[in-house]
Amino acid sequence: MKELKSTYIAIFSVNYFFQGIAQGLYAVIIPIFLFDYVGGIDGSTLSLMFTVVLLPFAIKFLYGIISDKVSFKKYGRRKPWIIIPVSIAGFFWIILQLFISPNNAIILFIIAGVILILGIAMADTAIDGLILDICPKEGLGRVQGICWSFRSIGTIAGGPLIVTILQFINIQSIFILYGFILISSSFLVLIVKESALIDKINIKKNVKEIFGKGKNWKVFTFALFISIVDGVIFTLISLYIIILQPDLGLGMIGGVIELDALQQTRELYIINASISVIIGIGVIIGAVIGGRIADLKSRKKSVYSSLIITTISFLLFLIPVHYIENAHLPYIILLIFAGIVGSTNGWRKSAYSAVIGQISKQYPEANSTYFATCNSFTNGGTILGLTLTGILLGALQGLDVYMTFSIIFVFMIIASNISLIPFMLINSKDYELKPQS
Repeated sequence: MKELKSTYIAIFSVNYFFQGIAQGLYAVIIPIFLFDYVGGIDGSTLSLMFTVVLLPFAIKFLYGIISDKVSFKKYGRRKPWIIIPVSIAGFFWIILQLFISPNNAIILFIIAGVILILGIAMADTAIDGLILDICPKEGLGRVQGICWSFRSIGTIAGGPLIVTILQFINIQSIFILYGFILISSSFLVLIVKESALIDKINIKKNVKEIFGKGKNWKVFTFALFISIVDGVIFTLISLYIIILQPDLGLGMIGGVIELDALQQTRELYIINASISVIIGIGVIIGAVIGGRIADLKSRKKSVYSSLIITTISFLLFLIPVHYIENAHLPYIILLIFAGIVGSTNGWRKSAYSAVIGQISKQYPEANSTYFATCNSFTNGGTILGLTLTGILLGALQGLDVYMTFSIIFVFMIIASNISLIPFMLINSKDYELKPQS
């Protein structure tokens, strides 16, 4: 196999990592900053802000169309759509502190968030397309899995990382620093050599073919359900472990964490950071294993094994380790379980990326559009999983924490394995490197 240069993989991974931090920024840092700067902010306002800020992710397929169709001559059809949107977003964050005040902080951070996520979503789509253009099909699982795992690490570790940096510099300096880092990392893609441009790309014809074929809707459905547990892994696993720590005095009322308890304990940041690190390590290990199986053995085996490990990892959390009469052993065991469940995320993503990436190559004029469309369904699956989990949390009001989360984990096992149905309907010749017996 002709290997993709390790330098290129490193450049892609760095970009994905700093893109991932954006979500950690809005999940952890911005709410705390607004609470202090504005003098209080209610949950409904935060919910509205997150919803609006994340909207650009919902139309990633449009960025794929732009990246496939619009090129900039010698700069290609990918690099400009990485550098320009991210640079605009980064510049906005550099100058943000010049305009912010307690009166406009909330609306300004909504605008800044939309610009940031829009830039990241466009760049992310273009990078995916660039990888599909230059990466040999035999390496798609490993390359996409590794790159995506770095984005996941940025997402789950970004908040705790920024909290640590806050011990040395103020939050305004962090915004400026993040803006410069975003811009700098985007320019690294100039080192990457793009493949030759395709003349006269007929986007209308390609889009009609992508959405008009029934077999592609099997792929889209697979993409929807393969990611349904991702939000639970990145949010509720940490929450579950934290709540089970009796020393913190945290609790849950009607499916909602007691906010007063969260605000009163600084130890929470340390615990959350440690859980995020463990999950992040698991993601990388899983991505490497899943990618190697997908590229060197079988994409089908990688998908099947990822779902088996996902099922086992959630079953582990059904073990009532909090009853163990030891101050630290239950926490250590839960951290191990967190690492295992984190590995399933990287494993599934590597397997999924290899399958989707291979099928995307059937549309060389619109591979970015196809891949981005699949990722739109993946994002939809994550949102669906979190929505259903939220409904369950409300419906299970009155049960203790262990029973509540046990039901959620069992539900996640069932939901994730639904992805087997559309996957088994996809012709393996479309995604396997060689015929399977």
